[in-house]
Amino acid sequence: MKKIYLVALLTALAFTGCQKKEKVDETNMSTDSIQTTDTTAVTKDSQVMDSTATSTTKSDSSDVSLPNKMSTKTTVTETDPSKGKYALAETKWKLVELNGKAVKSSTSKDYFINLDSKSGKFEAFAGCNGIMGTFVMKASTKLMFSKMASTKMACANSKTEMEFIKALEKVDNYMIEGTMLHFHSGNSNAVAKFEAIKK
Repeated sequence: MKKIYLVALLTALAFTGCQKKEKVDETNMSTDSIQTTDTTAVTKDSQVMDSTATSTTKSDSSDVSLPNKMSTKTTVTETDPSKGKYALAETKWKLVELNGKAVKSSTSKDYFINLDSKSGKFEAFAGCNGIMGTFVMKASTKLMFSKMASTKMACANSKTEMEFIKALEKVDNYMIEGTMLHFHSGNSNAVAKFEAIKK
């Protein structure tokens, strides 16, 4: 009878030990599966991060490989011909030719014309009287003289002066080439030519 109890007790202990072992194994297995799941999740996360990093790297490299873009602007500057060195106004111009003929001063004073862009007035001299008046520039090369007057000094030879005033009345355009100023009437040859006097 004791033997039967002993065998039953051992069997019960063995059975309980097996169940405990199975539970431990199940616990280990569930832990392993959890670890595996975590590892898989981590692996997936790392793949996502890697793919993000790769896509970032690709976009960075594509930015680097793009050619530099340059924007250009064309600036058109209109020059006011009435201002500047050897420009129409604020330059004293010496008369050197009138109606195709060379001019020489009969006095110690040069024959000249000087235009003032601020007042729109000019002053000139061609051998005897002081000449003055106004001028208008309707475009960059268009020029007209008006309201001309002169002092009333009596001179022995005022022929050049009279020709000069008549030439100014005809002028409707001009051209500057280097140090030379040309007054024109229409498309004709220059009615008067001047040279810039360096100040």
